[in-house]
Amino acid sequence: MNSPERLAASDAVPASRLAWIAGALNTAAQPSRLAVGFVVALLLWAPGLAWDAAVGPVIDPPGLLAEPWDDLEQADAERTMRRLAAQLVPDVNYEGARVPAAELAATLAARAAEAGDDPQSERLLAASRRVRSLAPLGSFQALAAAQSDAWSAVIDGTQALDPRPAHAGLRAAAIDVPAACARRDPVFAAAFGAWALLVLAVGAGAFARMECVQAADRGLLDARGALRFAAQRWTSLVMSWVGPVAIAGLVGLVCVAFGLLFRTTAGGWAGAVLYAVPLALGSIGGLALVLAALGAPTAPAAVAADGLDALEASQRGGIYFLARPVWWIVVMLASLAVVAAGLVVLRILGWALTAYPAFMVGIGSAGVAPDHALEVSPARWWLPVGGPSALVWGWVTLFGIAVTGAAISLVSGVATRAYLLLREACDGQPTGAIWPYEVPADVTDRLPPANGNG
Repeated sequence: MNSPERLAASDAVPASRLAWIAGALNTAAQPSRLAVGFVVALLLWAPGLAWDAAVGPVIDPPGLLAEPWDDLEQADAERTMRRLAAQLVPDVNYEGARVPAAELAATLAARAAEAGDDPQSERLLAASRRVRSLAPLGSFQALAAAQSDAWSAVIDGTQALDPRPAHAGLRAAAIDVPAACARRDPVFAAAFGAWALLVLAVGAGAFARMECVQAADRGLLDARGALRFAAQRWTSLVMSWVGPVAIAGLVGLVCVAFGLLFRTTAGGWAGAVLYAVPLALGSIGGLALVLAALGAPTAPAAVAADGLDALEASQRGGIYFLARPVWWIVVMLASLAVVAAGLVVLRILGWALTAYPAFMVGIGSAGVAPDHALEVSPARWWLPVGGPSALVWGWVTLFGIAVTGAAISLVSGVATRAYLLLREACDGQPTGAIWPYEVPADVTDRLPPANGNG
């Protein structure tokens, strides 16, 4: 009996195998992965920023997870901005019903730069920061800020070895923030959510293919090959996430229709007698959602490593959970630990590559350079009206997109390695066995003809 077969037949899997997952920390930083990550993140950021520019700010400054401001709070913010405008930039007149906060903040920052060493400069900068904190947020800006805060909680919990903030951050990122976005701006949530699901599914498929190809010792798959593979199988990748949820939704609609019977007395009696029908259908929908949740992390890897179609890929994670629940939980916890450790590294690199240059440039410019560092909360992202600030904002934003892509690369690589470990333990397949099995090099996903020609 070889090693994978012994693993599949045993209830105990060597803990040393978990260390293999941490190898994704190295592969996530490969140039080809970073290139794919930048493309994926850009496809998320660009439409989001364009939406905010076209629609304008609609979320109150406290953000998605806070209660919307009432009329009194809105009036207080307006009075504060008008007072600061009248005191510090009296030559600028804002006659509209609401002061354009982003424009006023940019004006105050520009006047602070013009003031140079004048003591008034500090007051203008402080006023600019105060006005910016009162500026309403665009829907994408608010979503990015809330997700950033959620993942920051995960990182902080990891650094403090405290699972409570890490758990709260994961819950916020996966449940609370999307739910709040859907409640506060349903049109944006529907449009951007559908687009993000498509982009992330295809991107995760590309990363998963790169990871499993390298795990199989077939060399390094370049960015173009990975994206080509994901584009060819985009329907399986997307439907591996959407399929089970769609099934649950259709079954739920039947149950909703059945519930209409209870709106009348006679129908209520009929519904009570036949309640076994929605009970059975509802249980199918509930199980579909459970399988979707269990299979979502590893579904792209199942498509990439085994060539599975949508429903098979979505079920594979749930099947492995039922087969080896303890090992499934251990692997997933180890994967979360590796992801959190990788995010800690990204935070440190982000500080080193942005805050330090900004500090040094600030010294050389006597503090007047528009050094928008990445350490600034995404809730304060704002596009300056023009001038050097807009260019600096653009450079830092590109860096933020690159960091986002690196994070997506890390998560996808870790999930792929977790899938390969679970498959090895449950099915006895070695981690190096990937689809198509018949070709030594990953040059195509189409099998060669039987006669060897063409």
